[in-house]
This record gives sequence, structure tokens and C-alpha cells, in this order.
Amino acid sequence: MRALLLALLLCPAAAPAAVPDCPAKAAPGAAAAETAEDCPWAGVARLLDEKADRHEALEPVFAAYAPGLLRQLDADRPTPVLRLWGESINFDELARGTIVEPGVLSFLASRLGAPQPRGRYAHAGMEHTYGYLFSLLPTKFGFKRARWVRPDIEQGLGLPRGLLGPAPAEGTLLANVTCVAGGIALKDDPAASGLLARMLPYCGAAARAYASRPVKRSRLTEEVSLAGGRKVALRTDLVPFKAPAGGNTHLLVYSVYDSALKRAYLVTAFPVNSGFVKSVLAPGGLGPGKPVQTRYNAYVEGLTEAGGVKGERKVSVAGR
Repeated sequence: MRALLLALLLCPAAAPAAVPDCPAKAAPGAAAAETAEDCPWAGVARLLDEKADRHEALEPVFAAYAPGLLRQLDADRPTPVLRLWGESINFDELARGTIVEPGVLSFLASRLGAPQPRGRYAHAGMEHTYGYLFSLLPTKFGFKRARWVRPDIEQGLGLPRGLLGPAPAEGTLLANVTCVAGGIALKDDPAASGLLARMLPYCGAAARAYASRPVKRSRLTEEVSLAGGRKVALRTDLVPFKAPAGGNTHLLVYSVYDSALKRAYLVTAFPVNSGFVKSVLAPGGLGPGKPVQTRYNAYVEGLTEAGGVKGERKVSVAGR
């Protein structure tokens, strides 16, 4: 056994070792229970958390149990992918807990070349893809990794199985998610669209193709004015699935336009059901003078801290 572990540590390209204790038995009353889809990621997360608590190196765990993820992080590092995302809050207010062990995010950031987390604030693309694979926080919607280990988004959008999973045949998880979500949310912003075009060669062929064609979507735009004349628009894009998948009917992509940056950027993407879509687009919440606040763990400096700032909420439709 020791010889096998040594070989894995010295050769990241080797097949990953089996992860113990996955799926774990759910605690009584837990909001979510692990299934086979959560493995090996939940088991690896427990090992990483133990190492992080003892301030020990995390790379040996990745090398032994998730070598493919290290290769993806290395592949993403020289690309423009990080610039297409904003920041997120590593805390779930509904579940009232830290989403990803901070030491794990710190390691991912170092390997990826992303900014180190600032307390609870982390790079959104990194956390919402690779970081969420290692989240052990049970929520009423399940575990955060579900969006990537389940095929709902791929089936719903008609994409190849695994394209937006932890081990894609082409591209990387972060790159492919960026191209698909960016093709939905960023093409109408000239600066962001130009950056997305530079990212396309690093994505899988199916992700590139999706990003290059028109997409039918409904968009909720929430516009506010902040100090110094700064304009911020929170954009919630909802793309209908070709057919329901896993109880979900749409892909939600959340992005932000910030006049201080003079471009838009991504925050998150996840599947939602028709009831959720109706609540987002409800006419009663539209119009000027409505409370606007960041959602889905997004962090926008000057807006998130302010809570509900009054602004205009409106809906538009594209691709019909």
C-alpha cells in the first residue's frame, strides 16, 4: 500500500487511488445526504479538511486522489479565464455555514494563479467550479457540487455528457463552464466579449460551439447607482432547457456589469426549476425604486455591504 501511494505521489498522471469513507452516512436531520455522485469528491474533501486543520500540505492529497484536477488547474493558469469572473462569498446564508474549507481555496488559488481569498471573499470562477467539488456543506438544494457531478445542465442544453463535469474529455471544468456561461451572459458586452473570444481556444469544441451561437434567454437586470456616479447592473439570465432534466428546466447564469471596470463579468451558474424562474421574473418585483441586492453568494464591493439599495428592475428577452 505504501509503495502504491508513493508511486501516485511521484506520478500525478497515474490513476487516482480509491477514496475511503465515501459516500458518508448522513447525520440525523441533515439537509442533504451523499450519494455515489458525490464521490470521490466528498471523500477527498474530508481528507483535505483534516490536512488543512493541521496546517499540513494539501498537494499530496490531490496528487494521490485527484491528479486530474491538478492538471486542469495547471492548464487554466496561462489562459485569460480568471479575468472573466468576479468575486464570491465563501459563506451560505441559508445553510449558515462556510461553503469550502478556506485552506482548500487557498491551495486552489495558488495552483491556479488566482488572487488569494480575502477572508470570506474568493475568486468566483475558482470557488464555484473546483471549490464546490470539495464543499461538505449540506443545503436544502443538495451539495454545491451537484451542478457539476450531475448531468442536468448538459442534458438540458443538449451538450455532450461530461463537458461541464469534473473530468471533461476536452478543455477543463472552469474553461468549459466559462465558455458556456459567457456565451449566454457576456456576448452583449463588447469588452467582455472580446475577452471571451480569447478564451474560446482553451475550451472543449462543444463549449466553443455553444458560445458561438445565439441563445434564447430571459434576463432580469437590476440597475443601481452608487457613490461617485458608479453604475452597477446585476444580470440574471435564464436559458430554457430543451427538456426538463433532474427536475430542472433552466440554466441560471448570474453576471455583473460594473462601470468602474467598464465591462461585465461572471459570478455563477446553476440549474433551476420553473417555479424558481417564475419567482425571478415576477412582474410585481419590476420597475423603478425597487430594492436591489447581490444574490447567489456574489460579492460586489460597495453594493453587497449596503444591503438593499433602491434601483430599477426590468426583464428583457433575447433569441426569440
